Amino acid sequence: MSGKSVADISDVCLLVADVSRSVAFYHEVLGLAVKRLDTGFAELWTGGAILALWQRDDIADNLALPEARRRGTSAMLAVRLETAADVDREYARLSEAGLRFKGPPTDYAWNAYAAYFSDPDGHLWEIYAWQGEPRTLPGSPTST
Repeated sequence: MSGKSVADISDVCLLVADVSRSVAFYHEVLGLAVKRLDTGFAELWTGGAILALWQRDDIADNLALPEARRRGTSAMLAVRLETAADVDREYARLSEAGLRFKGPPTDYAWNAYAAYFSDPDGHLWEIYAWQGEPRTLPGSPTST
């Protein structure tokens, strides 16, 4: 037995309208390296989990999931950076590459400095750095 469980997430898969368009966005704009391409499917390398892109029509047909054809934001992916200066640098780099953010990096009440953008299918992304300790509700468990 490997000792792995569902807590050991290895892949995050986004359902996309056009896998070629999404691969271009994630590779050319965000700079992720392509790991594998298949019909209606792609995998990209991240600093941790694999980011998979599965074309909505392909998953709907192959898994008999007609609901997979629906669009809409249902997930947000986040990248934690070390400092606010790192957020500013990444914001500048991605903006120069033509990415349109929802607004510039901003301090938020939960003690994060963050900026947000969407991929071509409307999946929300956040780049952020903690500004001190993350805000935590009294009595809630904490972990690092």
